[in-house]
Amino acid sequence: MPLRKAKITLEAALKKAEKARAPFEAATKEAEAAREVAEEARAVAEKTARAAEAARQKAEDARKRAEAARRKSEEAKAAAEAALEEARRRLEEAEAYLEEAKKRLPEGQIWWLERELQEKRKYLPKSKGGVDKK
Repeated sequence: MPLRKAKITLEAALKKAEKARAPFEAATKEAEAAREVAEEARAVAEKTARAAEAARQKAEDARKRAEAARRKSEEAKAAAEAALEEARRRLEEAEAYLEEAKKRLPEGQIWWLERELQEKRKYLPKSKGGVDKK
């Protein structure tokens, strides 16, 4: 009889162990699923971080190019203003020469010089002494 009792006790213990194993397995599966989700989230976060860093680098490169273009633009503007000032100065010299030449040259040459001077003025801005192109 003690053997029978031990067998019954053993079977009861096995049933209890079997019942306890089901929640353990369910918890293990949940933990595994949570780990997989966390791993996917980490991978997405890393990918997003790399994309953000690449975007930041591109923005920095674009800013540097824009700054270089601005400097070149300022240099070109300064050069154009200097050239315009030189052209204005030469125009003034030509006008002074014309006035002096009017006193010494025949009428036909004076007309021709005035015409050339008028043509040159067409290529200056009005603010710098230019005239309308007609």
